[in-house]
Amino acid sequence: MKNKQALYAILTLLLIPIGLCLIIVKLTVPLPTPKHAPVKIVTDYVAYQQIAQDIVGSDGHVQLLSGQLPSRQQRQQFKQAEVVLTDSHDSSLLTQRQKFQLRSKLLIASDGVKPQSATHYWLSPQVTLQSVTRLSDLLSDFDPQNRDFYIKQSQALLDKMKPLAEGIAHLQAEKNVQYLATNHAQDLFMTQLGYQTARADIESATDADFDALAQKMQDHTIRFILNASQDASPNDQRLLQLANDHHIPIITFNQILPTDQKVWDWQLSFVTQLQAALKPTEGEN
Repeated sequence: MKNKQALYAILTLLLIPIGLCLIIVKLTVPLPTPKHAPVKIVTDYVAYQQIAQDIVGSDGHVQLLSGQLPSRQQRQQFKQAEVVLTDSHDSSLLTQRQKFQLRSKLLIASDGVKPQSATHYWLSPQVTLQSVTRLSDLLSDFDPQNRDFYIKQSQALLDKMKPLAEGIAHLQAEKNVQYLATNHAQDLFMTQLGYQTARADIESATDADFDALAQKMQDHTIRFILNASQDASPNDQRLLQLANDHHIPIITFNQILPTDQKVWDWQLSFVTQLQAALKPTEGEN
């Protein structure tokens, strides 16, 4: 009996260093990193979808939804979303969020703009640049263990947008620029550039108003015309004819993002057209 007790005691003593070794190994050997669960983002604008997808990477969850959530699948995706990314407070997605009493995080593009009296915020290249930084900050706060990843991704995206940022800076350096537009879609960006419209409402312009505008075109006070592809009223056509007669550049833009282009590349094309329009012409002082 005594021999068995002695044997047990010896075995117990031998187990102590083995246990200590196991504890040390557990403390020193790094544990596998938990698998990252991508943040679920939804938006109702392709432009913001493209920005978000670039920041979260190919494994990220970014869904483009109709603001009316017409299908059960869309409603389910929306309810599971952790971040809602949209253009302005008029978005139907915000109405749906309130309806379902959701607590998803919000990033609203118009919140980065003052004053908030414009429309079509996504058309502005400035808003595009701001949205990258704002979304990166939101995701970093919401998912801090992946902060470095979001910062790295957003910086890579801003590097892609560097020509756009430089183009905007060149346009902002132009002073006392007046222009005319057949609609208000690009008013926000023009305001951000510091440009002034020579007349806010072309549709109400009279013959006397057009005569005054013609004089401004003749002395190059008006530098360019903005025309959306769908604008074709009699006064729109009259303005375009007047611009052609006085060799004023006409920049025609579409308010629908082409399916084969990234929003920053598409906006760069617009910025490049503006730069070309503002180059001094022969005979201009």
